[in-house]
Amino acid sequence: MVNMVASVDGASTGPDTRSGSLSGEGDRQLFHALRAVADVVLAGAGTVRAENYGAPRGEDHRPRLAVVSASLALDPAARFFQEPDEPSIVLTTEDALDGGQAEPLTAVADVRAVGAHSLDWPAALRLLRHDYGAKTLLVEGGPSLNTQLVAEDLVDELRLTVAPLLVGGAARRIVAPGAPAQTLALTLDEVTEEDGFLFLRYLRDRH
Repeated sequence: MVNMVASVDGASTGPDTRSGSLSGEGDRQLFHALRAVADVVLAGAGTVRAENYGAPRGEDHRPRLAVVSASLALDPAARFFQEPDEPSIVLTTEDALDGGQAEPLTAVADVRAVGAHSLDWPAALRLLRHDYGAKTLLVEGGPSLNTQLVAEDLVDELRLTVAPLLVGGAARRIVAPGAPAQTLALTLDEVTEEDGFLFLRYLRDRH
């Protein structure tokens, strides 16, 4: 399940390059509600750095955080490594492990290779399910991560908040360039509105 926010003109971040500047109270409530039903929250390294991620938290449920990084250019002192009750998961490649980049992270994270030169996404999802109990995987982007999942046709559900804002500029869309050219059909399952924000739920049409 992918959860993203975008402006009316399709920007996935505001002028400050953060998605939080597009958000409203309703979107923040949805953000936490979706985390409350997720077993693992998955995000790209660029997103967790830009948004200054901490550990996913809830009153009775704390999903595990999984970070995607092919380069392993991650700071072991970052919030998302220091706050969780259980170590965050880092998904990377065998090339990165062979290069020795993982050593500073192994004390604060479960570093797992899924793929030799690039991430093998079917293998990554199997690992998250079998080793970490991820029956519900919540993907919070960013666009580069979404591109990889779209390319493999692995998105079952899209939660899209449309913010009543025009951003302009060079902000990226919720899926970055590089996704396959073919159209992936979605079925609109739910629409709600609050304070000018639209909350859309789409399901992947696999018929």
